Amino acid sequence: MDHSCYPTGQFAKRAGVTVRTLRYYDKVGLLKPTRLTPAGHRLYTDHDLVRLQQILALKFLGFSLEQIKHFFSVLPTNVIEVLQLQKEMMYEKRRQIDKVIQTLEQACNVFDDQDPDWDYFLEVIRVVQQPDSWKQYYSEEAIRKLEERGKNYTSEDAQRDAKRWQEVISGFKKAFAAGLDPGSEEVQALAKKHHELVQEFTQGDPGITEGLKKMYSSPGRQCPNPYGSQEEHGYVKRALALYRERNL
Repeated sequence: MDHSCYPTGQFAKRAGVTVRTLRYYDKVGLLKPTRLTPAGHRLYTDHDLVRLQQILALKFLGFSLEQIKHFFSVLPTNVIEVLQLQKEMMYEKRRQIDKVIQTLEQACNVFDDQDPDWDYFLEVIRVVQQPDSWKQYYSEEAIRKLEERGKNYTSEDAQRDAKRWQEVISGFKKAFAAGLDPGSEEVQALAKKHHELVQEFTQGDPGITEGLKKMYSSPGRQCPNPYGSQEEHGYVKRALALYRERNL
């Protein structure tokens, strides 16, 4: 590797960062220059460029500078190993981004031709901001199964399922607005579809079922509630309870 020395301005341009950034990284001990001139000016090498690339990659992944400093105390020193580690972390970031995209696609499909439910939309935003928050409700085994299944879950699958859920949700909303009895044939048909969609997700797995119940019953739940009011939500819960009593 070329060990030519670069003054701060030239190195900043070469690395695509600002001089101010380099000075700050030096100040906090993240990226010290290889050496100083007799006049005290910083000099950087291509070896420093590798270190800077690691810092920028970890920042992109959402780590704080303090966390990055800790990483450097335990990271392997071999460049190939470091690059391999960063590649794996980038794959994880891509997985998270894919989940966010799927959540947004589902939100777009859930909004029907009526006025959008902004409470629901705000909950979607919270899910997007914390894409892995759902894990707190599931066991390690359930998380492993869901993540393994998610590897083959495409954006087309997400759009298909979002459309199916939208049809059920929209049906419940219309039934509530029309004053239909939760035990009526029409509403119970919606409850049956709801049950089938939940079963598709849990696949009868007790751990996944338990995690789903925890997530939906949590006061600070991280899953969007598509029903605009407590009355409407209560109406759907009564319909589902009647379906379980009659069929399960």
